[in-house]
Amino acid sequence: MSGVSRENIAGINIADGVVSVSRIVRRGRHKIALTHGGWMEYAPDASEDEIIRVIGQLWKKTRMPTRTVCVGLHTRSLCLKYFKYPDLAPRELASALNLEAEESLQLPPEEIALDWHLNRPKNDPYTQLGEQLHGMMVAVSKNEVNQQLNLLKKAGLFPVITDVGCTSLCNLFLALRGDKVNENNAVCVVNLARYSADISILYNDHYIYPRTIISRSAEWSSKLQYLIENISDALLYYHVKVDKTPVTQLALTGFVPKEPEFVAQIHDTIGLPTEVWSPLKDDHFIVSHKVRSTKHRDVISPLMTTSLGLGLRNT
Repeated sequence: MSGVSRENIAGINIADGVVSVSRIVRRGRHKIALTHGGWMEYAPDASEDEIIRVIGQLWKKTRMPTRTVCVGLHTRSLCLKYFKYPDLAPRELASALNLEAEESLQLPPEEIALDWHLNRPKNDPYTQLGEQLHGMMVAVSKNEVNQQLNLLKKAGLFPVITDVGCTSLCNLFLALRGDKVNENNAVCVVNLARYSADISILYNDHYIYPRTIISRSAEWSSKLQYLIENISDALLYYHVKVDKTPVTQLALTGFVPKEPEFVAQIHDTIGLPTEVWSPLKDDHFIVSHKVRSTKHRDVISPLMTTSLGLGLRNT
């Protein structure tokens, strides 16, 4: 959401009983590499001190060379919303989004942390007056952000960037498979976490339409119909309200149940070519020998997906 440049940054994700951490670097034009990484579990009812202890153990286990981090923000009260404002002057955008955030969170403006991503061509960094503004808004209580940042500081870390699951997922997919997204092809990427799912449609010049859903159960295999309905709703809203670029592929990642009928039913119901995508096994991803020689099997895990995207802020 906010950031600095040319820092040695690790991505850290704390959610659903797991802390995962990744340090990513570029290897040439099309390759990215995991130089340090790993994960550890904590009890769902763990105290702040217990989570801090796990973070310390993970830093030691992975021999992480930096304490500067990009952190994933996780809270059920997060407001993640697509917006579209015809003919709104760019200088008026902040005011319009502030009003939306206040209405969604029912909080006064001074208690809201707000940021947004504008969908616009990469070769046109400036939005012209009268252009139709569209993108994604992220809003959350400042109190929740501060609680998470304070926990990291108590763990001896220096958080400089806060990001959300949808955008870190998009960053990871675009870094590895950006050639699949263009003005003729859109891709729907779904990352299943233990208790939530990020649905992101990438289209045109790497534009984003995001949606996050929450499950009260850790077993997505028992929530398959709920997941299918939400993916279908996201695709329908995208086609009707957002853009006409056809979605040509569905990529599932994260905690995808191993039963073949799970993916088969999603494919048959939604009607899109569907694959299970493992970022760490992608042709454009490299796992360093140092990581492979220690806990290779532990690291090559769907638990790492979000922290990989967060770690990309190092590149």
